[in-house]
Amino acid sequence: MKGQAAPTPERISEIQEALARKGPFAGTPTGKWDDDTVEAMRKFQASNGLNPSGRLDAPTLQKLGLGSETTGLGAPTPPPNSANRLLNNTSSPPEPPSEPRE
Repeated sequence: MKGQAAPTPERISEIQEALARKGPFAGTPTGKWDDDTVEAMRKFQASNGLNPSGRLDAPTLQKLGLGSETTGLGAPTPPPNSANRLLNNTSSPPEPPSEPRE
């Protein structure tokens, strides 16, 4: 399955609460990504120099105080022991068939 999973209702409520604290969301957190939430997200993004798409993204979550402190700061790092796996999975190329002898 590719792509990012949709946020849970609990996470949406958390985002709505953060938008309410920051100003643009005036409703009660419902846990539903509705038109009021999208509009509040757009206003928040525009007022913070972000792309006002109304969609969730890492920079917006960081500005809301809900994102990772390291998101977007560097290149992704491989999982632990991935180098060992790569080294262990190397194999020699198959040898060509031998020529018949006369």
